[in-house]
Amino acid sequence: MSNKVLTLIILLVLAAVAFAMSFTVSRWFGGVPAPASAQGPPAAAGAETAGGNGPIALVADTPRVEERHLYDLIKEIRQKTRECQKREEGLAEQERRLQMTRQLLEKEALDLENLRLQAAGAVARLKETQADLEKTRLAIERQEQTNLKRTAAVYDKMDPAAAAQILQGLCANQQEADAVKILYYMTERAVAKVLAELADKNLAARLSDQMKRVREQG
Repeated sequence: MSNKVLTLIILLVLAAVAFAMSFTVSRWFGGVPAPASAQGPPAAAGAETAGGNGPIALVADTPRVEERHLYDLIKEIRQKTRECQKREEGLAEQERRLQMTRQLLEKEALDLENLRLQAAGAVARLKETQADLEKTRLAIERQEQTNLKRTAAVYDKMDPAAAAQILQGLCANQQEADAVKILYYMTERAVAKVLAELADKNLAARLSDQMKRVREQG
């Protein structure tokens, strides 16, 4: 319970006690019979005192009524105090749960940020690897193109029959794609002579068709 609530309760109790005591004293002294000269004949006063409803009976009953009021007031204050304590306990529990939730969310946010950084690093490394592979592929293609051009230059200078025999051997060994590449870099005149020397005319037609598609794509 907070200091403000405790101070308020203490002030209420003191005020209630002071009010009850003041009211009781005033009623007590206010109910005492006046002197005989002011009240009239003694017989009347005696009759009034002897009866059950005179000032003495009123004075006797007054403290009981005030005690009851004070008891009810203290009971109400205690009830309010318990309610305040329950509300404060509820608020403290809510604050504790909110704090736990806040800490959990902060931890999850930190974990997500770490995962994001790790993923970003992995993506960056993957892009670097892909770039390196692309560079390697292009380098291989350039080297292969250089080698094919040199080989084609050799075939251009060979006897057409000998060149046709070599190319036919490549095709027999499932290297038809290499034979097409060599023909692609040879001169058109040399290609026509070599294809004419091929004994397998179907192979000659197939090589010619494939070389045509390569030229269209390139």
